Amino acid sequence: MEARPGRHSAPESIPARLADLAGRIGVRLSVVGRAAKDRLPASGRAAKTRPSPIAGPARRPAPDAPATRVAAARARRRRRRAVLAAVAVTGLVAALAYAARSPGTPPLIRETAPVAAPSEQAPTAQAPSAQAPPSKQAAGEQAPVTGDPVSPGGPLLDVDLVPLPGTVSLTALGTRDWRHWGGSGADSFHRKAGGTGEIQDPGGERLEHNAGASDLQWTDGTPTAAQEGTRAGVFQRGAGKSFTLGVAGSGEPRTVRLFVGTFSAGARLDLSLSSGGDPAVREVALAAGDRFYQYVIRFRATPGERLLIRWQALTVTGGQNDGVALQAITVS
Repeated sequence: MEARPGRHSAPESIPARLADLAGRIGVRLSVVGRAAKDRLPASGRAAKTRPSPIAGPARRPAPDAPATRVAAARARRRRRRAVLAAVAVTGLVAALAYAARSPGTPPLIRETAPVAAPSEQAPTAQAPSAQAPPSKQAAGEQAPVTGDPVSPGGPLLDVDLVPLPGTVSLTALGTRDWRHWGGSGADSFHRKAGGTGEIQDPGGERLEHNAGASDLQWTDGTPTAAQEGTRAGVFQRGAGKSFTLGVAGSGEPRTVRLFVGTFSAGARLDLSLSSGGDPAVREVALAAGDRFYQYVIRFRATPGERLLIRWQALTVTGGQNDGVALQAITVS
């Protein structure tokens, strides 16, 4: 069996179909015109003239005589109709051809957003972060840190733990002031004769010891004017007990040396400025035995403000005399 093509297997364009239709109509009009032309002589030969009532008997027309008026009129009407039909068909074909050429449904294309041509415009306002000048850190500079000696008059607080020497001269270290506790009882103390009085001690319950690790010396003291070497000091028993001291500020950088110890205890040193700011904290772990330390504190506070010092026992091993000890402090 021969395979028949599908309905849409060979689509044709509209102009091709219209051209084919116009060709067929033209062929049919040509056939109609030839048929009308062929019928016209036959009608003329078959027509008979009526006898004239006046002229007498009618005559038979000659074989090649022209067609009668009726036949001629009919022929003219047929030709007119053929011309009108041809004109109508021609107009219809022209209209269909124009419709075929005019755009119908636009072809499917991918629409893209128009790209604007570059133009010179005034600069728009930028975000404050974009307009801000580069920071000092980005430019390779650093802003002064709070407490840096480069910034005169600013607060300063720093502390270091340094090795404790075998002999300590309170006179050499305390050029402005110094103080030593013990030696003549738990409530006794010695201080720099003619000192500035910057060291403040609120006092409290204390016990005397003579177990220091360094020999403390001075040549400008009171009530004892000179001391060649003593290891005496004071201490407090039990966890939670503490010593509190203060050093007055003058607006100038000051160096404070604090000599303290622990008796089978863990302790913590808390430093702060009465004007506020970040404190400094140092801790020592719990351990058995007697241990002594030297802390070097650098601070600066305005007149009327103070450096606050607290040396506190956190834990003890449980012995009768376990706690924290205090020996001396110097200011320069």
